[in-house]
Amino acid sequence: MLRTAVTLTVTGLALAVPTGSQALAALNPAVLKRLHLDSATLKKVQAYDRYRTREAAQREGASKALAFARKQIGKPYRWGAEGPGGYDCSGLAMASWRKAGVKLPRVTHAQYRQVKRKVALKDLKPGDLVFFRGRNHVGLYVGNGRYLHAPYTGARVRIDKLNARRKKQFAGAVRPGAPAYKEWSPSVKELVEKIDRMSADKRTAHKPPDKQRTPQIPPPSDTLPKSPDTLPDHSPDHELAETGAPPGEKRPEESRPEPRPRYKAKPASRSPRHARHDSDSWEKYVGPVEELTAPGHTPH
Repeated sequence: MLRTAVTLTVTGLALAVPTGSQALAALNPAVLKRLHLDSATLKKVQAYDRYRTREAAQREGASKALAFARKQIGKPYRWGAEGPGGYDCSGLAMASWRKAGVKLPRVTHAQYRQVKRKVALKDLKPGDLVFFRGRNHVGLYVGNGRYLHAPYTGARVRIDKLNARRKKQFAGAVRPGAPAYKEWSPSVKELVEKIDRMSADKRTAHKPPDKQRTPQIPPPSDTLPKSPDTLPDHSPDHELAETGAPPGEKRPEESRPEPRPRYKAKPASRSPRHARHDSDSWEKYVGPVEELTAPGHTPH
């Protein structure tokens, strides 16, 4: 029997979920409304939703029960003991599932009768209780053909294989915390899976932006490299800002800046000796200076 701790509302119905479990199946009422399901189909969908929610809770409980049982490995078998110093087989099964929020009877025969979910040997899952020798002995299935139990007086809690001898002694198995097995129509399962997908898509579409993400801010203009191939801006606003006049009109003369004088190199200073021989040196090579005339030119 599951210990009720939290009550969730799923599609308008109250659903009891065991302590620490996660309600994986929560149908979206808005999606159900969009599908316009008839009343009979809606009831089937809601029933399967409750069933699979209990299945998910049971799997979580099985993990807790096995985690507790593994910690008891190495402790001695003691007839009638329920821990923590020692256990008998049914005491260990009861204490393990009690950690998962499921209350079991004290003795093996009562444990098998009370749990509704019966399991075949080929369908065992971790956490299931396996019974042997006319249900006089019990252990917890851990997977991979092995089970954990308190064997007998003088032995300690350990994990053994489900060997051929044990399989011959197999007397049944149960799944604590799970609802009684029910076969569901494939169409109902497919419809519920469709509702899940539609709900997931809707949540993704309305997902708020990630506040941790750094926005892509462009760098300031003064840090951008200047391209030599950039053409001058001849837009009307640019010309008006540069010349003070609209495009096509000349800028007033008084507003034009005066041209800057060009740099003129100062003539090199000459010593008196160089100055005295300037004319002599020229005439020495070209002769007396006469007025040069070009052919056909008549001097005035």
